[in-house]
Amino acid sequence: MRISPAALAVLAVFAAFAGHAAEQAEYVYVGASAPGGPASAATPAEQLGIYVLRLDPKTGQLSTPALSLQLQRATAFAVHQTLPILYSVANGNGPQSDSELYSLRSDPATGQLTVINHVDSGGHDATALALDAASQTLFAAHYGSGNLSAVSVNANGTLGAVASSQTDTGSGPSPRQKSAHAHDVVLAGGGKFAVVTDLGADRIFVYPFDASSRTLAAGESTSVPAGSGPRHLVFSRDGKYLLVNTELTTELRSYHWDPKVGRLSAVQDIQAYPAGKNGDKSSSELALSQDGRFAYLALRGDQDSLIVYALNARKGTLREIQRISSGGKAPWSFGIDPTGRWLLVTNEGSNAVVEMKIARTTGKLSTTGQSVTIPQPIGVAFLAH
Repeated sequence: MRISPAALAVLAVFAAFAGHAAEQAEYVYVGASAPGGPASAATPAEQLGIYVLRLDPKTGQLSTPALSLQLQRATAFAVHQTLPILYSVANGNGPQSDSELYSLRSDPATGQLTVINHVDSGGHDATALALDAASQTLFAAHYGSGNLSAVSVNANGTLGAVASSQTDTGSGPSPRQKSAHAHDVVLAGGGKFAVVTDLGADRIFVYPFDASSRTLAAGESTSVPAGSGPRHLVFSRDGKYLLVNTELTTELRSYHWDPKVGRLSAVQDIQAYPAGKNGDKSSSELALSQDGRFAYLALRGDQDSLIVYALNARKGTLREIQRISSGGKAPWSFGIDPTGRWLLVTNEGSNAVVEMKIARTTGKLSTTGQSVTIPQPIGVAFLAH
């Protein structure tokens, strides 16, 4: 029986993964990208793409990063639930340029990436990815075109075509809010809903999702105060509450979530910017600790810091417990490793990825002295073999 080259490639992925699974190597992938378009004079295009380094989950030791794949504006990632595959966006220059989605195999021995396949994302300037394991669907939120697309994922981890799409509507008072700008997406209600923050429309959209057909349907939306610019969102571990940060006004908002009808109701609104100051406000990344007891928020603008909040799981309320420097300039994003021990901050403005240790009992952060240099770091993802 003759085996096709495509089938041999898929078998190679499975064989490599199975043969090295016991090693439990933990690789970190960082997207080095000029955020608004082409490379700057200080950072040539050949230095941008996806960098790989190794993290020792016991000690926090970081290896020297290496450019694994040249890929234009690789700003967002998702990791396959069982295969050694990283999904990445690749954007053109500017908010109205077409975006692609890449399926990339991670080598268990080295962490180096190779392209399996790539497809059109169904929109412009993709800024976030979310993988639904149950329906094998990759969702892409597009800042430029303001839409959410659902892309099929095949059993071997390759990407298929866009199955459906929904477009946000609305605008806001800021010059950055002339049209809808979908910025982030998460799945909720057991995969029955896709929830999207839209920076341009000042709204949180909830789209019903039919897993059997991978179809997104029109749904409801919840408004935030005009000019807020909702950026990222994360659900509490029990799925009862949704946390959203606003980029333009640096607020952290919590909502109660009704999974039966996909509806949000406001619980709390916290101002993250220091009281009594009037400066350059901007918030970026938002995430929960592995156990869900703490929330982490990054401030850019004139703050360059991380804030730690204790989350009341019963009430959905937040209480600030720590502020700490990001260790660089303009923290674009951060990621928490699979063990829950380490947090890596991508300081885009100072070309530095800085490591912090997470205290399991208190949730507080402390610097480790570990940092690596990567040009214009933005997105970060972890893949353990």
